[in-house]
Amino acid sequence: MMKHPEKKQVQIIVIAAVIIVGFGVLRFYPLVRRMAKIRRTRGEQIAAVAQVRQYTLGIPALRKQADDLRVQLADYDRRIPGGRQFADLWRRMAEAMSRHNLQDRIVQPGVETTGQSIGCIPITIQCSGTLEQTFEFLKSLADFERLIRIEELQLQNDAEYSGWIKLNADAKVYYQAAVEASI
Repeated sequence: MMKHPEKKQVQIIVIAAVIIVGFGVLRFYPLVRRMAKIRRTRGEQIAAVAQVRQYTLGIPALRKQADDLRVQLADYDRRIPGGRQFADLWRRMAEAMSRHNLQDRIVQPGVETTGQSIGCIPITIQCSGTLEQTFEFLKSLADFERLIRIEELQLQNDAEYSGWIKLNADAKVYYQAAVEASI
């Protein structure tokens, strides 16, 4: 025969069950939710740390690129001077043509264009001489401090094939346009 628990035992069991359920609901469940939140936060932090490590690996390459740009821009003011300074350039080109014994020398500026920060003077260069003299003159232009960009170059033999060629070139010379102070 099975004994039925007494009323006090049932009450004690119910109270114990309520305490256990109350502990689970009021104490254990919030701890479980908090622990899940901490795990999510930790996973996000691990992902962020991995991303920072990835970015950190790229820093040396960015530093090298920045150093390369500094080197390239170091002579910007020298290669693209402030103001036109065309007379000095024309004189230097005439000296280079004379130094290389070129004949029929013409250096003629074209219509100037100006942007916000850079101005451009197109020039036409014509001369004649041997291939070696012409080549040396072009090397002299490349060695100028000032940037001269050859846009079009044409070399023509003379009609008698005597070794003389005629150089026709269209080039552009750049300068920094004056920036007016805004009021």
